[in-house]
This record gives sequence, structure tokens and C-alpha cells, in this order.
Amino acid sequence: MKKMTMTEARSIVGGTFQTCVDTYSLALVNSQTACFAVKTCTDKNGVESKTYTPAVLADCGNAN
Repeated sequence: MKKMTMTEARSIVGGTFQTCVDTYSLALVNSQTACFAVKTCTDKNGVESKTYTPAVLADCGNAN
């Protein structure tokens, strides 16, 4: 059996590397404008997940 470093093993077996970015987004809900905090996370395999949380409308002032 070949010996390997922990870094090599982590890249093969699993690991917990995840990158997250927080943004704000405007959306139309029941004909009213609402603001949501959007947390977009990408795991080490490139799988993306998004979590939407209601936010104060003022937070979306710079939303795209």
C-alpha cells in the first residue's frame, strides 16, 4: 500500500472544503418587492447550493 500525505488523502476521500458567498437579491412576492439574503456555497466537487433568508429591504439597495 502506498503511503500518502493527509492533503492527498483528503482530496481522494472527502474533506470538507467549501466556499460560500453572501449576496442580496430583490424578488417579487405577492406583487410586493422583497429582499433576500442569498448564501451560495460550492463544495469541493463543484456542487452549488443556495440558501434564501428574508432580509430588510434596505439591505438590497445595491442588489443587481
